[in-house]
Amino acid sequence: MKIGILECGTNRPEWAEYGRFADWFPPLLAQAGVAFDVQSWLASEGELPDSADVCDAWLLTGSPASAADDAPWQQALSAFLAPLIDRQPVIGICYGHQHLHRMLGGRVEECSDWGVGVQSYPVSAAPDWLTPEAAGEGFDLIALHHDQVTQPAPDTLVLAGSAFCPYGVTRIGTRTLTFQAHPEMDPAFAALVYEFERHRIGDAATEAALATLDRPRDTARAARWIMGFLAHHLEEPT
Repeated sequence: MKIGILECGTNRPEWAEYGRFADWFPPLLAQAGVAFDVQSWLASEGELPDSADVCDAWLLTGSPASAADDAPWQQALSAFLAPLIDRQPVIGICYGHQHLHRMLGGRVEECSDWGVGVQSYPVSAAPDWLTPEAAGEGFDLIALHHDQVTQPAPDTLVLAGSAFCPYGVTRIGTRTLTFQAHPEMDPAFAALVYEFERHRIGDAATEAALATLDRPRDTARAARWIMGFLAHHLEEPT
């Protein structure tokens, strides 16, 4: 299995020690115990593959950008994805989740509050590519977003969510799986961003978010969902 990672943003130069967004996904996905290769493109700088055939599946990362910006790179990314969305599996993480919903007919808007800290997303529908035992009861994952999906794309099945973030994990159509949270994010990096954005998040919300970062997180479960989804669809004829 070869996964193409479409990076939708870059780290601040002073945070270079944490690596590129694409660097965080191989360690996450390896927790599922499934063999895979990756190749990445910096989509936010205009890098895109010449053909969708170079990879078996695609993953869109988070981003400091808003999915509602409609910048040229975002339009180019949507144009690349549109022909493959029904024939190759696609994963969207945070910004990627929002981008995919918006390009497929949903709505993304700024929240009144930030989604920060380790958030809980109870499972509301067992995915058809996993057994109920493997699906689990929910996810505790790091969140970092001010925008979120307020109207999902047509043909969306909500798999997990919360009162604050009802569209936390979704399947759009049959071949697109999205997570609003960041299963790949390191707590130390999340703390750095929360402090950087403290003036926007607010002191009380920042302190509350920081206090959650030592909680256990369901990163291995997220990896099993993602890799199980990809394997399931790559075994099916397009």
